[in-house]
Amino acid sequence: MIDVRRLQLLHALAHHHTVAATAEVLNVTPSAVSQQLAALAREPGVPLVERQGRRFILTGAARVLLERAPAIFAEMERAGADLAAYAEGDRGVIRVGSFSTGISDLIAPALARLRVSHPGWSFEVIQAEPEQSAEMVRAGRLDVALTMSTGHLPASGDPDFRADSVMVELFDAILPYQHPLATRNGLHLSEDLAAQDWIMSAPGTAWHECVTAATSQAGFQPRVVHTVDDFSAVFALVQAGLGIALMPRLAWTGMNTPHTVVRGVRDTARRHIIALSRAGATPEPLLTAVREAATKVPVPSVGPFAIAG
Repeated sequence: MIDVRRLQLLHALAHHHTVAATAEVLNVTPSAVSQQLAALAREPGVPLVERQGRRFILTGAARVLLERAPAIFAEMERAGADLAAYAEGDRGVIRVGSFSTGISDLIAPALARLRVSHPGWSFEVIQAEPEQSAEMVRAGRLDVALTMSTGHLPASGDPDFRADSVMVELFDAILPYQHPLATRNGLHLSEDLAAQDWIMSAPGTAWHECVTAATSQAGFQPRVVHTVDDFSAVFALVQAGLGIALMPRLAWTGMNTPHTVVRGVRDTARRHIIALSRAGATPEPLLTAVREAATKVPVPSVGPFAIAG
């Protein structure tokens, strides 16, 4: 009989190749992984791993078995969902991961709603950046991850994952209140912003990736004069008149931003917000609640002090 825990171990080793990386993904010690692999190497019958010095190599038999792993894991998820439904709505603790603004603007409002509509559910929220989310879901450290369309998202059709669209998040221009463009109700990305001094996060971050993809398509590279990752620091620099920023909509909603204006931008950057879970999982009712929260995210609209679209 196949031990599902050992199948998960082989699956992690196939993806990460080393004992140390496998142990980190499974949240166990390297010695525990080594002991399990050594036991597999000694088992009679069809060997699944071979030992070469301090390394463990998957055999052909293991790779044949792993072709079945996504279907097995998906069925396990479905079985778990069925058991949870049988338990009259008491689903235990559901671990939800998200980037920071996703927690504040989407996850928190969704869970507040679910506390009333589904009192038998319990949730644990964990901050997880997009570059961490997929592996945390794969390893079972998260049940659902709210993430975004970046290079860290699993490939379309990956049999290990289920991806559900939540919203398309647009990026808006943040300007000092006295900026000449502040009186405009809508801006063009290349015509109005190409010559500005920009404030942006460091290369390699999701924010930087989205913005530079949009500006490249518009035919220019922004002149970045300040590099910061904290959104409150961005607003401080904009308020001081030290540059402009193109920020994701979830980043500025709910923030106290005196002496700045927010303007909608044509041909702006955008990113897809996605709920990522394991194949076979059913992310309801969380998914519906998060989508409801997304409909309430403010958009730039004409106002006397700060917001215009």
